[in-house]
Amino acid sequence: MKNYLIYCLLIFCIQAAVCSSIANAQDDTPTLINPGLRSLGSPINTLQFSEFAPTISADGKTLIYESDKSGRWRLYISYQQNGAWSEPKDMDVINNRVQPGDFIGGPCFSYDGNRLYFTSNMKGTVGGMDLWYSEKINDVWQAPKNMGRTVNTAGYDGFPCVSPDNKTLYFMRAGNSNSPTGQRCCILMYAEKRGNYFINPKALPAPVNTGCEGYPRIMADGKTLIFSSYRTSGKGGYDLYQSKKTGSKWSTPVAMEFINTPKDDELISVPASGDVIYLSNTNKNNKDDIYRLPLPKEFRPEEVVLVEGVVKNEETNKPMPAIIRVSNIKTKEKISETENDSLSGKYNLYLQKGKKYDVSVTSKGYSFQSEVYDLEKAVAYETIKKDMVLEPLKLNASFRLNNLFFDFDSASLTKESELELDRVIEMMKTNATMQVEISAHTDDMGSDAYNQKLSQLRAESVVKYLTLHGIITTRLVAKGYGESVPSVPNDTEENRAKNRRVEFKIIKL
Repeated sequence: MKNYLIYCLLIFCIQAAVCSSIANAQDDTPTLINPGLRSLGSPINTLQFSEFAPTISADGKTLIYESDKSGRWRLYISYQQNGAWSEPKDMDVINNRVQPGDFIGGPCFSYDGNRLYFTSNMKGTVGGMDLWYSEKINDVWQAPKNMGRTVNTAGYDGFPCVSPDNKTLYFMRAGNSNSPTGQRCCILMYAEKRGNYFINPKALPAPVNTGCEGYPRIMADGKTLIFSSYRTSGKGGYDLYQSKKTGSKWSTPVAMEFINTPKDDELISVPASGDVIYLSNTNKNNKDDIYRLPLPKEFRPEEVVLVEGVVKNEETNKPMPAIIRVSNIKTKEKISETENDSLSGKYNLYLQKGKKYDVSVTSKGYSFQSEVYDLEKAVAYETIKKDMVLEPLKLNASFRLNNLFFDFDSASLTKESELELDRVIEMMKTNATMQVEISAHTDDMGSDAYNQKLSQLRAESVVKYLTLHGIITTRLVAKGYGESVPSVPNDTEENRAKNRRVEFKIIKL
């Protein structure tokens, strides 16, 4: 009996030791203490390995991050489906280019979701560490490309991100000093896009750069920058700071105390909604996991509006490739020009509040479609779904000039019509033998005679603008139809607005 009791006690001690060892080995408690912190859990996070440097797509539905679960760092991608993250997939088209001993890290989505920027010293690197990207074409990520000598130097260049309009690149470059912990300090750089390349990188001014900065991330408003910095006022190591741009000046960086720890804090990601932040944090097992946390209001970027949809061929109703241009309708300044996904036809735009936008979609051999988005009074993030339909240019084809506006009860064109009229001019110059009828229509408010006269005068106003800008009169016919050809019944105010229109009809090619 005594031997039996000793045996039971021995088994109990062994089991207790094993359980204690397992508990200690699997302690994934984060070092960051915040009641809103939520682990992404399985299948993203693992107990045995590290998950690090998350980048979330602008719509919050795709996650790319680093993990060492294969024995070395590689990039993985996961999609949010029905509120849960899918099993991560190895981004082998990129990872397989990285040899043992090479570095890859710091992934960052472009806001249109069509490029992934990252850092590597893989074969083809210009210097010690370079900026790279992979492009998504027809929903397939392509082999990585070096961003070239216009931004990469013989030294260290890393951790890139790009503004929502794809016009400004931010990254970090090795400086000339070391941090108190012995790490090489970096400075934050930016480069503007000219044609297809980012050129002439410059250091961001003080108070952003103070001598030891890194890991920049520009938010969806194009004005709010979050970055890491080693500063004497910090909690220790690199802390996260936020600065906002007004004109060409940056505000004094504010420490993000709700997220900073005594360890190095870096590499965060915020979707376009601006209300949540994704980060990696070291747990008590000395492994990194990925978390999400509500972003306090004082740190949220300015609200933007997501416009997304599919570009389709009017004849076949199938997706088609196109170019999407965004301009300030009041100043005519071009803000961005992007291509949609040529296979799915999908496009997405992130428009900052406070402006009125002209958005046009064009493709060679087709009509164009345009829309106005007035965000001057926008107050919250929202998603607008808008499919765009292009009609092949052929005899008798007719399409509406959506962004054409007249003064109330008048034939005088407003200045906001000029971008639309300039597109007509460009189309007619490209198709030099084309002849068109400018057809103007009204709703049923007012007498038939008055509406007929008003529509004729409006058609003539459009023709006058076109002739003053180089289109000869023999190629143009002005025709007013009054209320005689409604596109929809005049039974609601919304339908009446649809009937007040000007159309472009091809009468000769």
